[in-house]
Amino acid sequence: MKKYLYGFLVIVAVAGAGVLFHQHARLVKAEHELRELGARNLVIVDIFDDTSAGRVGAARVFYAEGKSLLFYAYDLPAGPYYVWGSNKDGSLRSLGALAQDGSLRIDDAKLLADIDQIFTNIEPRPQGKKILTAHLSSANGGSGGA
Repeated sequence: MKKYLYGFLVIVAVAGAGVLFHQHARLVKAEHELRELGARNLVIVDIFDDTSAGRVGAARVFYAEGKSLLFYAYDLPAGPYYVWGSNKDGSLRSLGALAQDGSLRIDDAKLLADIDQIFTNIEPRPQGKKILTAHLSSANGGSGGA
C-alpha cells in the first residue's frame, strides 16, 4: 500500500512541476516578445486576486504603453473571462476575451490608447465582480487585487 501511495505522490508532484514549468515558459516567451519591440516604457505587472476563501487567480501583464499588451492569467476557475480597459475618465472598452490557455494579446494602438487600468470579469459586459484588476501606469508601478 505504501509503495502505491508513494508512486501516486511522485506522479502528482511531477505533474504539478510540469504545469509550473509550462506557465513559466509562457511568461518568459511573453516577456521576450515585448522586449523585442524595443519598448522603453515597458510595464510588467503581477496581479493576485485574493479573497477570504483564498487565491482565486493570478496574472501577469506585459504592457508597452500604447503599442502592445500581453495578458496571461492562470489558476482561474473555468471561464470564460473578458478583459476590459479603462482610462482616467472612467470610460470602459472591451479588450477581448481570454483564450482557453488564459492569454490575450493586443497589438492595436487605437484600442490601447489612453488605457491606464485593466480588469477581467465573467460577463461579456463590464458589470459584476472585477477579477484581476491592475493599473498600467508606469508612474505608479502597477497594483494587484480586486
